[in-house]
Amino acid sequence: MIQVLTNWNEIAQATLFLGRHNLPKHRSAEKNWDLYHLCQIIDPLPRHAKIIDLGCGGLDTLKFLHALSFQNLTGVDLNIPLLDRLQQLARMWKQKNLKKPFKLSRQDLTKTCFPDASYDFAACISVIEHGVNIDRFLQESARLLKSGGILFVTADYWQESIDTSDVSGQFHLAWNILSQKDIERILQVAAQYQLQPLVSSPIPPCQDKCVVWNHKEYTFISLVFRKTDGNNK
Repeated sequence: MIQVLTNWNEIAQATLFLGRHNLPKHRSAEKNWDLYHLCQIIDPLPRHAKIIDLGCGGLDTLKFLHALSFQNLTGVDLNIPLLDRLQQLARMWKQKNLKKPFKLSRQDLTKTCFPDASYDFAACISVIEHGVNIDRFLQESARLLKSGGILFVTADYWQESIDTSDVSGQFHLAWNILSQKDIERILQVAAQYQLQPLVSSPIPPCQDKCVVWNHKEYTFISLVFRKTDGNNK
């Protein structure tokens, strides 16, 4: 399944949906589009499903999933500030609950220490464009997922290449707005690791450049894969 943010109305609709369902909104309104699509994909899962957020910086996705009542959440990032850990304690105190809402682990998301086939669902929102080795990311995601597990990925996107060599990315990492050629390659590499699109569909065309960051205009793309056993492609 491949979806592209095509216009500002989609952002407004996503924001209204989150508001109507009393779900936390992202501090950047455009990313409500990501959260809306995450909600549509993950909501049918049982609330005890094992879920990992690969690149959990800021904890927005974990907080969102916790608000959806998912109980078994793990976040991985190279940098987990003390403030994020303190927010966990504050949430526990507010809810009068001794159980942490989610586990946090400081690791490289392309090489974690978790056992094979540990998770039912992996999310990676607005991460892979920030200096991540995508081949190793896809390999590790496939390793972590159970057969039938889902990988949900979003990234900065525009169908033609946009030069970002003149700007520094987040946390001083390289920043690359993915192009259609990049997405086509991701689909090819994912297939090598038994990650197949949840729904087979062409890459939708871009329309409006709905996102502006570092003086660059672009949009978002979401990709949803299912881990197969190699036989049911």
